[in-house]
Amino acid sequence: MDLIATLSEKLGVPTDSAQALAGSVLGGVQDAVGGDDEDAAAQFGDAIPELDGWKGKAAGLLGGGDSQPSGGLGGLLGAAGSALGGGGGGLGGLLGAAGESAAGIAGVVAILGKLGIDEGKATMVAPLVLGFLKDRLPAGLLNKALAVAPLLAGAGGDDDAKGGLGGALGGLGGLLGR
Repeated sequence: MDLIATLSEKLGVPTDSAQALAGSVLGGVQDAVGGDDEDAAAQFGDAIPELDGWKGKAAGLLGGGDSQPSGGLGGLLGAAGSALGGGGGGLGGLLGAAGESAAGIAGVVAILGKLGIDEGKATMVAPLVLGFLKDRLPAGLLNKALAVAPLLAGAGGDDDAKGGLGGALGGLGGLLGR
């Protein structure tokens, strides 16, 4: 799967915006997968050699210089998680895993907004990224990515995940007043 061509076509955006989106989202997943396991982050990068170029495009279009663009998806997820969870419990606590997915969607919405892409297209991103990761990552690393990125896990369509993404979308819709 050519992720950039697919994102560009499905979202109706120029190639550089698709690259920045991919770099930010996948860079955030790579950071989360790596966590305390540098080997997993390296394996992720080896499986997606073009990721460094996409992250560079994200840094250029989203800001952030040589570092992960504006905190990348991880920073956006953290900010969204804080907004959802408040100081303990809050909406994030009520939504549980769906709240984590809603935070992921909110992070993607923020990235799309910074790139000037219609934020209503946020729900299209996760299934496209998941399909790409299924093509590129070995099973163990894919499972690790799904464990740290509930947004992607909910995009898979398995019976266990259906409620999570639906609940997340409903929660996000409520937050956005749509």
